[in-house]
Amino acid sequence: MEVFRPAGGWFDKFAKRFNIRSVKLHGEAASADTVAAESYPETFKGIIQEMGYRPEQVFNMDETGLFWKRMPSTTYLMKDEAKTTGFKVQKDRITLIMCGNAAGHMLKPGLIYKSANPRALKNKNKNTLPVYWMHNPKAWITKVLASDWFHRVSSPK
Repeated sequence: MEVFRPAGGWFDKFAKRFNIRSVKLHGEAASADTVAAESYPETFKGIIQEMGYRPEQVFNMDETGLFWKRMPSTTYLMKDEAKTTGFKVQKDRITLIMCGNAAGHMLKPGLIYKSANPRALKNKNKNTLPVYWMHNPKAWITKVLASDWFHRVSSPK
């Protein structure tokens, strides 16, 4: 029995021969003001010095979303096909927020899910989780959730 061993670039030649191209299935364009981003560190340093903030008072918070059950964003199609049919993007998502201060102290992470009481955590005390549990129908961060999370995890009880 012969083993298939493709040469380098075989798929590119195959795709060209059979008129196949890579297409983006979903996604959104994002842009950032790179000029403002490059100049901001000096501006921020000036604000900290002017206001006399200590490292314990300077926080950095960021969020990241995790989609599971999500298909890849690109696939290969014949060029005459406009788009795939019968394809719906799964949007099961959680959002994780992390925060720490300039002194090196990390706050308890926040986790946002679409349900307040998911089946997987039935009869479980969410206060014992290693994250601060929050919910939003779209699992997105909001001003109210972020403020509530920050005040609850940064202030000792």
